[in-house]
Amino acid sequence: MLLLWSGAALTLAGCTQIAYESPTSGVAADFEKGAPARKDAAATRNWWLAFRDPTLNQLIDAGMTRNLDVRQAVEAINEARANSAGVIANDLPQISAQGTAQRGDSQGAGVSETSSVAGNVSWVADVFGANSNARRSAAAQLDAAYATADVARLVMQSGIANAYVDLRFQQASIALTHKSLESRRSSLGLTKSQFDAGSTDRLAVLQAEQLVAEGEAQLPGYETGFDQALARLATLTARKIADLRPMLQRGAAQPRPRFSASVGIPADVIRARPDLRVAERNYASTVFAIGVAKAAFYPSISLSGNITPTNGSGSSITTWAVGPAINLPIFTAGANTANLNKAESRAVQARLGWESAVLNAIEEVESSLAAYRRDNRNVAAQQRLVDTSAEAVELTRTNFSAGGTEFSNVLTAERSYLTAQQALAAALRQQAANFVSLSAASAGGTGGAG
Repeated sequence: MLLLWSGAALTLAGCTQIAYESPTSGVAADFEKGAPARKDAAATRNWWLAFRDPTLNQLIDAGMTRNLDVRQAVEAINEARANSAGVIANDLPQISAQGTAQRGDSQGAGVSETSSVAGNVSWVADVFGANSNARRSAAAQLDAAYATADVARLVMQSGIANAYVDLRFQQASIALTHKSLESRRSSLGLTKSQFDAGSTDRLAVLQAEQLVAEGEAQLPGYETGFDQALARLATLTARKIADLRPMLQRGAAQPRPRFSASVGIPADVIRARPDLRVAERNYASTVFAIGVAKAAFYPSISLSGNITPTNGSGSSITTWAVGPAINLPIFTAGANTANLNKAESRAVQARLGWESAVLNAIEEVESSLAAYRRDNRNVAAQQRLVDTSAEAVELTRTNFSAGGTEFSNVLTAERSYLTAQQALAAALRQQAANFVSLSAASAGGTGGAG
């Protein structure tokens, strides 16, 4: 009878074994805007090296070792690894032992000594796949933890890059404003001299003073922006502002990528992005959890035994017992059905979450591409505007000194020149930010150690 039941049990066991297939999504074969070709894995992961900026490299290196979000994600890997080891242990026999020793005269008949050692062994047979599905679910969770750490690293890297780009923009704007103020103060001095000589009126002096005041009023905003970007970098690298300020206070050129982003086709992005890997692994974990829930509908078989040798004064006794036990889930008031329904619903939600993550990833790349491909044209146009504005300033100053034009034309030229320079600085910042966004949207895992 037992052999017949065991054969039937093995047949039923196939009902709980889950065959998992990775989800697929019907994305387009190519990005609409056309993407730069995908480079090798190292170049794709280390996209910030395109800026060829040693200070930025140093900041990201610090973030890799010190950023608290990254360290927290790495610690979550240790938790998932411990959980996986605990699930694997369920397949192994559980062995325990205990010992006792007594010496005394409990009945007044003389001193007696008693000692015993008990050993217990128990093992649950994974006939219906509960443990095997639980192992695969835990392994998927461990994979998701590794991918989550990659997400944390990528967020940290793009955060540092964006903060650094913004800091250099604010720094460039401060330098431009100071340089413009020098020119405006020179014009103010010239205007005052001409006013004292009677060759111009008081209005020209007031207009020159107004131009200087406008420049001075812009400086606090840029200085605040610099300090805010510095504070952000301190947070992302878990360092003190006072330690970073000397390194970053020194002026440097605005970061510009020296080679194109590494993107490829949508299929490359889906394979590489760590957040999509997290979503896929979470989905796999929930699918295997369905097998665990199904196994609860079937009997569980366990084998247990114990042996207890006891030594007393002049005698010894050994007792033992061994045998199987079967637990039959006859009536569970719908609990097993409810648990199965919940497991199936979680799997559906996880699948939908993966599909949503794929769509968001493609949208991020498409949006970044739309801006990235126009950045060079924008920077080139702004550079031409700066060049013509600089020439206009020189000509109007010369004409004003010779009495050939009104001072209001000088004011207009000065304003236009500074505006053009600030617009160029903003275009360079936007170009760098778009490169960061596109690279982060299409980059793969960092390959950091867990």
